[in-house]
Amino acid sequence: MVQDVWQAGFQQRLSGLMNNDPEVRDRAPNQDVAAAARQPGQSLAQVVEAIMQGYADRDAVTERAITITSAGSRQRSTDCVTLSYRTLWANARAVASAWQHAPAGPRAGDMLCSVGNGSNSYATLELACIASGVVSVPLIVNAAAQWHGILGETRPAALAVDVDFLDAIVPAILASEARPTSVYVLDYHDGDRAARHSYRRATARLHAAGIEVEPFQDLIAHGATLPQSPLPQPRLPQPAPDVAALAQIIYTSGATGAPKGALFTTAHLAAMWIGQAQAIMPTIVTHYMPMSHVAGRMVLTGALARGGTCHFSTGNDPARMWDDIARSRPTEFFLIPRVCEMIFDRYQRMVATLVADGKNPTGAEDIAKTRLREELLGGRIVSAVNGSAPLDVDLHAFMESMLEVPVHDAYGSTEAGGVVLFDNKIQRPPVLEYKLVDVPELGYHKTDLPYPRGELLLKTASMIPGYHNRPELNAEIFDGDGYYRTGDIMAETGPDELKFVERKNNVLKLSQAEFVAVSTLEAIYGASPDIHQIFIYGRSGRASLLAVIVPNPADLQNHDESELRALLARSLQQAARAKGLHPYEIPRDFIIEPEPFTVANGLLSGVAKPLRPKLLQRYAEPLERLYENVGATREAELADLRRSVASQPVLETVQRAATALLGGAAASSSDTNFADLGGDSMAAYELATQLSDLFDLEVPATIILSPANGLQQVATYIENQRAGSTTQVTASTIHGDRTRILASELTLDKFLSAEHLATAKTLPRAEGAPVFLLTGANGYLGRFLALDLLKRARKTAGRVICLVRGTDNSQARHRLTTAMSGGDRALSELYLRLAPDHLEVITGDISQPRLGLGEETWTRLATEVTDIVHPGALVNHVLPYQQLFGPNVAGTAELIKLATTNSIKHLTYLSTVGIADQISPREFDEASDVRTMSPARIVADQYANGYANTKWASEVLLREAYDHCAVPVTVFRSNMILAHSRYIGQLNQPDMFTRLIFSILITGIAPDSFYPPAADGTRRRGHFDGLPVDFTANAIAELSVGSGHRTYNVVNPNDDEISLDTFIDWLVEAGHPIRRIRDYSDWVRRLEIGLRQLPDDIGQHSLLPLLHAFREPGQLPEINAPAPDFTAAITESDVAGGIIPSVQPALIKKYAADLRHRGLLGVPGTR
Repeated sequence: MVQDVWQAGFQQRLSGLMNNDPEVRDRAPNQDVAAAARQPGQSLAQVVEAIMQGYADRDAVTERAITITSAGSRQRSTDCVTLSYRTLWANARAVASAWQHAPAGPRAGDMLCSVGNGSNSYATLELACIASGVVSVPLIVNAAAQWHGILGETRPAALAVDVDFLDAIVPAILASEARPTSVYVLDYHDGDRAARHSYRRATARLHAAGIEVEPFQDLIAHGATLPQSPLPQPRLPQPAPDVAALAQIIYTSGATGAPKGALFTTAHLAAMWIGQAQAIMPTIVTHYMPMSHVAGRMVLTGALARGGTCHFSTGNDPARMWDDIARSRPTEFFLIPRVCEMIFDRYQRMVATLVADGKNPTGAEDIAKTRLREELLGGRIVSAVNGSAPLDVDLHAFMESMLEVPVHDAYGSTEAGGVVLFDNKIQRPPVLEYKLVDVPELGYHKTDLPYPRGELLLKTASMIPGYHNRPELNAEIFDGDGYYRTGDIMAETGPDELKFVERKNNVLKLSQAEFVAVSTLEAIYGASPDIHQIFIYGRSGRASLLAVIVPNPADLQNHDESELRALLARSLQQAARAKGLHPYEIPRDFIIEPEPFTVANGLLSGVAKPLRPKLLQRYAEPLERLYENVGATREAELADLRRSVASQPVLETVQRAATALLGGAAASSSDTNFADLGGDSMAAYELATQLSDLFDLEVPATIILSPANGLQQVATYIENQRAGSTTQVTASTIHGDRTRILASELTLDKFLSAEHLATAKTLPRAEGAPVFLLTGANGYLGRFLALDLLKRARKTAGRVICLVRGTDNSQARHRLTTAMSGGDRALSELYLRLAPDHLEVITGDISQPRLGLGEETWTRLATEVTDIVHPGALVNHVLPYQQLFGPNVAGTAELIKLATTNSIKHLTYLSTVGIADQISPREFDEASDVRTMSPARIVADQYANGYANTKWASEVLLREAYDHCAVPVTVFRSNMILAHSRYIGQLNQPDMFTRLIFSILITGIAPDSFYPPAADGTRRRGHFDGLPVDFTANAIAELSVGSGHRTYNVVNPNDDEISLDTFIDWLVEAGHPIRRIRDYSDWVRRLEIGLRQLPDDIGQHSLLPLLHAFREPGQLPEINAPAPDFTAAITESDVAGGIIPSVQPALIKKYAADLRHRGLLGVPGTR
């Protein structure tokens, strides 16, 4: 009934627009043009030309104009630059002509990689590829770590890059063995000072490598003066579009994280253009999807094929995106769940504001929906389609009620070539055949009633032929009859009608794109003594899980319902904490079921395995109702918090917000740490965002994450910020909210007062017996640095003061002592001998102003300390730069402040060679000023981007401190830090290398080689860059002396041919039962199966969380950092006899002993 209303609304709105809106009416598709496009025997380029010429006088693409300010910076104006179909196609043909006439221009069949957001220039580039037969390979803009591998795999003849990504792409180009001959810079404006500098830097580097660089607009202008090159012709005789030529490669990572290039032929693209051209509805779209995704390409193709207009929303600013949508007033809207959630959030805020202003709730909801529809979204959407992930039922209903048109659901995949289900209906074309296959291990069969169920396999006319250079994967994605395996369980609810049930492997993808393995979670929670049985439930449209719990019979008898619920909630939290689960893996709420699951009631199989189909059949409906209640409760709680934030204590607001976010037992104690409630770094980020909104000030996630902070400390921080008693420098105050940050923005005057800086220039060097202030002492490297410094303090009558997070000095000292007691008696005894006379431990926090110290302690340290050693940092490879800025950058600034108070102190800093990820290998060295070596950085959401950027930022500040205040600085850029060469049990258990060695030893299998074979098929030479922690700590302590500014790349530069393969050889020689697997992909498959079968308390230390990094041989990034200065310094020192050690067999064999010592491996002779 409701659908009928929306359908009527759609027809009425479309009719009104066609009659009254000339902008819409003038974009109605022309059937003569559609007929010209589908004429048989045409190549892809001829199909596109028929469309472009047929709609020549219409507006094709438009974007905000770029203006240059008086300061020489670029900004987007409110005016637009629009290209007609005639101009767009002429520009594309001009580019094709320029390529054709250039000696080294890309030719038909060559590949062109591109990096950039959708724009007029990008559309021109894509059409130029079609007009010339060049193969388009778009790269994901925020995945710089993948670029090098893809460039090597595709070997492009040319590369096009948006000027905003120019600095980031240059290192990947220069590091590639197969470099493009030309680089074209999109949207370059010479008046933009930053862009000009970036262009000149890139040109200098690339020209030196023999690569030409040219602004894309210059290429268009030059091509327009040349004879027009012919379009690619069909391969005759041929009644259908050309099926052989490759047109584009779309890289997709899927669930494994390994990038795979899906191949699309000219036939694929021609079919898309022809199919879209047959539509009858006028099209105006706002394009915000990435061009590296099939959806982004289909939005552009769909608009142009029908004679519509595509408005590009440039950049990644959500505020600008909404403004672009309002200005362009689209008729079609491609949705993803995240965008729908953002709209719904706006709706809730608008309703809350209207109700607060006196409107009744129903009236407020109607007003909010009208404003969203007519103002935010432009008021003329007649078609809305959701894709990329299922939309939650309630969110779907809201979107339809707000838009007043049907919201359609599209299901498809890159491999299938696009959409195969539309509103649960099989789409013919492109689907040729489909079938359901039994999945008996999960209880799904084609004989199921009332509907057949099974894994969906299908054939489509648009199916990719495979992956680029990856023929071995074809057997994984196709069955023996050529059907594509989707991995999705479907129910066939009617002829050509399918409804999604779940993922085949019982792995659910929640709405925030996190995967959860429900069977694993059921095993973890089912082991709790209070839980007899548990059934975990979740859906792709939901962000959290629910459960049905059968309690222990004794608990069921001895507790009433409220007591039992609290007991079970605590059990879930305790089990999650013990196994280190993520918050989204903890059921948000649960149903208490007194009746056990049995064979008799049909919920268990004959071998006592849970039958998920039967459990779903019984509990899905009540669990869906529970979802509604949970969502309503959370929203009601947050809405109430917004209303009461001004009148209730801050602590109460913090506690309620944390509980609303994580669910479970209430955070009743003010001492409760966020982690104890099941919160991880991403949940802390979300809570920080909520608290920032509630209190209208910036709350860093690091405040919430600190183990020294309970919720009371979080509340105290907020109270101090509101009172103005503390001032915290943030990433936003330094850089704004940009995705490109500059070294020139990181100046000391933004952190320290002018008075302080002026005084610092007059201070003497600190003198007397050395007093070291050490941060991060309870970390892996920090504990051994503490020991080395204590030994030096004993020789010089000095002291070591360790800054450790804790509730008080006593607890901080206890944390350090615990870190030193790793089971090796010699280590513990050494620490206990040195500590009484030479060690002081004080509680502090590097993320806080003045390190979280009181005035008296700060003044004492400023007077007594002579040397500062700073390895401390928040090491998190997921959090973004903005959230790591406090401890990792502002914390460094606070230490610079201490180093320039009362006297000038030497400052030693631990950086990472990871900062090289955005620096050309030819420019990355020890001697260069980091400010000129890496003047700008891209802020992205790729792995470890935020962490590496904070290290770079701290290096910049330390250069400033040396230049302006003569602070002596020694920077150590470390790579992999390995186990201690002597102390038993001392290894960095969470790191990737330890996980790898453990996983190989516990499963007993390793690949023939971790690297691709050499050209002659033999094992490739390799080198693993790692140094023992005792050598690293000793080197830092020994070389942290003197004046001036020095940087050392603390790496293993030995050309020793000792690699990961060598390590396995050594372990085999030591008698460990390890079998080599010839096929690398088979090893990965077997390893994953073996690791998943481990007990959870053992398996959590395995390679499973990082297995994506080993999906392909040689996939681990190798940073070959030059280290001549470090090598010379070690040679002249007493460290390790003046020699940087290669990794020795004894150290690798010691890993097995250390893992056994920690109880992760069995007794000798067993695994």
